[in-house]
Amino acid sequence: MKYFIYLSFLTLILSACGSIQPVAPEVIVQEDYKVSESPASMIKIPIKVNLKPYFDQTDAELDKVFRGNEQQCDGVSFKYKFVRSPIEFKGIGDKLLFDVDGKYSLWINYCAACSDLFASDPYCITPRIYASCGVGEPMRKVHVGYSTQIGITEDYSLKSKTTLKKVKAKSPCKISVFEYDATSQIEEEVTVALKELETVIDDEISAVSLKSEVEETWKLLWEPTDLEGYGFLELNPLGMSMGKIRYKGDTAYFNAILKAQPKVLSQPSNQNPSELPKLSTYKDRNGFDITMDIFTNYDSLSAILTREIKGQKLDLKGKEIIFGDISIHGAYNSQMNIKVDFSGDKSGTLYLTGTPVFDPEKQFISFPDLTFDINTKSALIKGAKWMFDKKITTMLREQAAMDLRPHLESMKKELDSSLNMELDEGVTMNGSITKIDIRTIQPLGEQLHIRIHSLGKLGITLD
Repeated sequence: MKYFIYLSFLTLILSACGSIQPVAPEVIVQEDYKVSESPASMIKIPIKVNLKPYFDQTDAELDKVFRGNEQQCDGVSFKYKFVRSPIEFKGIGDKLLFDVDGKYSLWINYCAACSDLFASDPYCITPRIYASCGVGEPMRKVHVGYSTQIGITEDYSLKSKTTLKKVKAKSPCKISVFEYDATSQIEEEVTVALKELETVIDDEISAVSLKSEVEETWKLLWEPTDLEGYGFLELNPLGMSMGKIRYKGDTAYFNAILKAQPKVLSQPSNQNPSELPKLSTYKDRNGFDITMDIFTNYDSLSAILTREIKGQKLDLKGKEIIFGDISIHGAYNSQMNIKVDFSGDKSGTLYLTGTPVFDPEKQFISFPDLTFDINTKSALIKGAKWMFDKKITTMLREQAAMDLRPHLESMKKELDSSLNMELDEGVTMNGSITKIDIRTIQPLGEQLHIRIHSLGKLGITLD
């Protein structure tokens, strides 16, 4: 915006010559223009999360040793000890696979026949035979595998459904003394013990709440971002949703969609963050689609214009004009009011008015009615009639017209830079804008309203 206003003023004040002190126009703002509510912006954020720290925590909190037994008078009785190794977590598709290698020892005794004659409890009437596997020798090996699906509740807690998929003894346990193969028996018993872990694992996972972390992120989303010369970006988040989690190795991938009404203001509004809403139903979309309102006060634009023009000199028919401070005096009925101080052979002030006409299809702005206000005209008639030359008026209007696309491209580069940064320790944002255009330009009494629409992509990585 600063460039087309700059050119407008530059061409207008080319004709200011002599001592001109017009009465400042009285700007009575009675705006009937109301800023329409912008459509909610939808921002799809692909998120990548390294799950290894969570896997390590889960492994540390689960039991590593399991024991069981089955005792009876006749037949085979046994007790066992199972020791698991660290769990190997691996994600494939929508499931997490937990593979566990373990070792077991088995104590067995065998009674051929029992009787309860002359006794309250049965007793073995033959010599009991004792044997073992993995006792006083290397423990036998067994492999266990789990599968789980993890989701997230509307209150940001994890939920899961874990299933024991396999228990496979990798080394047999055969008791030759009474020709008994205990391998299948140990598989059954270990299966019973480890199946109970399904609920334990689900309880451990469901105890994990992401709410505190999400609340911190939610507060960060409410904080204004300094766009370094363009104002302050406020996202104004309204809600969010999350898609299904997909896994590859120890990394989780999912999409979050943020609903927001972003604005760019000349100064932060200092509004308080709203409470974190519950997760809404996820509906997939591509990238982000943002409609953003920019409200910039005329002080900042005036400072930009002054910085660009102040001190420049112009020779008109042998008379020198040195431009001084420039300020936008406000707006009325969509017209911008501009004050220009100048010095040189004579000093003075000019007041100008112009209505910006914006073509959204061509992204082109012009000021077809750019002219001096009535008090300045009166002062010029008395001391500078040459200012009403049609060639000067034509030149002013031609110089005030501007194609805004090159400046939008410059803004796109600045915004691309702001989309690629480290948000916090271990949290990186990356993104790009694929399209940006202006929908509305409207001068208001105290500020300029610009509505911009943009499309692009955004992602967040958590390590």
